Amino acid sequence: MSFVNGKYLIGCNYWASKFGIYMWKNYDKKVVEKDIELFEKHGITCIRIFPLWSDFQPIEQVRLCNDGAKKWHVYQMRKNDVPLELCKFQSGLDENQVENFKHLISTAEKHGISVIVSFITGWMSGRKFVPAPFVSRDLVGDDEVVLYECAFIKDLIGEIKEHKNIIAYEPGNETNCLSYTINQYQAERWMKEICNTITLADPTKPIYSGMHGPNMVGNFNLIDQSKYFDMLTTHPYPCFTEYCMKEKLTEMRASLHAAAETSYYRSISNKPAMVQEIGVMGDMHLTSDLVPDYLEKSVMTSYQTNSTGYIWWCAFEQDNLYYAPYDINSYEINLGMAYMDRKPKPVMKKIKELRLAIEEIGDLPMQNFDACVVVCNSSDYWGNAYGSYMLGAQGGYAIDYIYETQKLKDYDYYIIPSLANINKYVLEDIEKKVMDGANLLITYNGGIVRRFEQLTGLQVHGKESFAHVKNFTLNGKQLSVNCTCNLEVIPTTAEIIAKDQDGRVVITKNKVGKGSVTFVNAPVEMQYVGMNYPENTELYEVYKFFMKDKKMPFAVESKRAFTTTYNLANGNVGVMLYNYEKETNQLNVKIGKGLKVVKTLYCDCKDSKITFNRNYAYVELSK
Repeated sequence: MSFVNGKYLIGCNYWASKFGIYMWKNYDKKVVEKDIELFEKHGITCIRIFPLWSDFQPIEQVRLCNDGAKKWHVYQMRKNDVPLELCKFQSGLDENQVENFKHLISTAEKHGISVIVSFITGWMSGRKFVPAPFVSRDLVGDDEVVLYECAFIKDLIGEIKEHKNIIAYEPGNETNCLSYTINQYQAERWMKEICNTITLADPTKPIYSGMHGPNMVGNFNLIDQSKYFDMLTTHPYPCFTEYCMKEKLTEMRASLHAAAETSYYRSISNKPAMVQEIGVMGDMHLTSDLVPDYLEKSVMTSYQTNSTGYIWWCAFEQDNLYYAPYDINSYEINLGMAYMDRKPKPVMKKIKELRLAIEEIGDLPMQNFDACVVVCNSSDYWGNAYGSYMLGAQGGYAIDYIYETQKLKDYDYYIIPSLANINKYVLEDIEKKVMDGANLLITYNGGIVRRFEQLTGLQVHGKESFAHVKNFTLNGKQLSVNCTCNLEVIPTTAEIIAKDQDGRVVITKNKVGKGSVTFVNAPVEMQYVGMNYPENTELYEVYKFFMKDKKMPFAVESKRAFTTTYNLANGNVGVMLYNYEKETNQLNVKIGKGLKVVKTLYCDCKDSKITFNRNYAYVELSK
């Protein structure tokens, strides 16, 4: 599930070491060849490459008088002052740049490196690179512009499609940034037209999204993307993603960001997903000697959660470039794996070790999931998704997702996080599952759920909106949650599990049919993502209490171990672990009844203890 063409895609986004984004204006074969040699030496298996749009389609619009009339004019597209109808490529594709692009792809192929081709690189690091006639036009909503985009893509694919190391195409780099004036339907139509063009030109290769940051609704949303792309892509830069940089990047919550976001994309879209751009914004975020620690944590946890690849941004430092955006955008200049003189940074030296470890462990099937979170329209989508992911991770549980308008997946445990509102249809389906024996957890953030008393066994005697803190005890641990809403509830059929310091009901459990409903009168997920170092708290005990009866094949007695399990083709159970404990490399474990350890990598596992030789480990269990 994690390998593409027999490999885990681990590598970097590529601009040439000497010229960066101006590499096509100054194409130097020797520079490119030496760059690619460096990649092979350090274990890189994949690069993502960009035919800069303004360099590859250098067309111009010529205004001509029509029959001598002063008032009326006609326009004609040309390249080098030659009408496009007379050019080899009527799209205006530049012949010299095509040869340069072929050279880059061939050089990568020679060194065993796969490439992802990202066509419309009209957006890069905050600057737009656009053919002159389109500079002031809408790059997604303007019909003529889209026709030229499609023609450009069609002609370029026709020239490069025979290269076997091209593993995928994508519309372009972060093309959801090309226009902020279109509506959702224009965005979807654009995706459809571009993807149809790619498929007609070369139906043998998959199409990746290449976009970053899509939401659940609006332009380029996750569900719309899933209709057209074979692979969704995350660009999980911590400093650009909400809730992801409240503590050091090497801490548990921050370094699990890539795994969490990629899993969330994959769950909602029901398509494979990969980490396609990620990086540390220079030494002021994390000194170079510590970046390999962050790399290891985010690579290995992304791999163990079925990301199909991990592509760093970018290949080389760009701090010696004196043109936009790198002369004004300081965030973008120190993201390289190597310096401009090709001296590898510590992060590049770490790549090969991780690649070899992944190859030794092998291609993992889809991980097992323990609960399904329903992401609701009126809530903070990402905040609830990230918070629930981390609460599950600390408790040893893996979280799957659906959006509230999607068909309900079949689980024994469902979670509606930090409730604001919920779709009637999905709630009815959950109610039926609960009646048949499933379990539901609702955490509260001021919302409304129909048939509340029937579900929770609680009567509401008042709703209050005020800032307060609920301190309470659960599983013998002290928990504290900041709240802005409180329901004054009186149990009818529910059992009270916990009250706070002022006697307010915080947690209840109600028997419903053959199943149960647990209610938490506090927004636990939003509390988690809104605070610093939430992994130091005991908030995860809410999820542990909710799923305490779930039988686990392998459980680690630590809130700082990230664990995933897999049902292997040979009938065994595979287990991947990452140890976030700083003080010890030995943790207590519980192995499921009837299972025994038959294989270990990078650890020893016996006598109910696991001893890590590295921070990551693999264990295989057999009946």
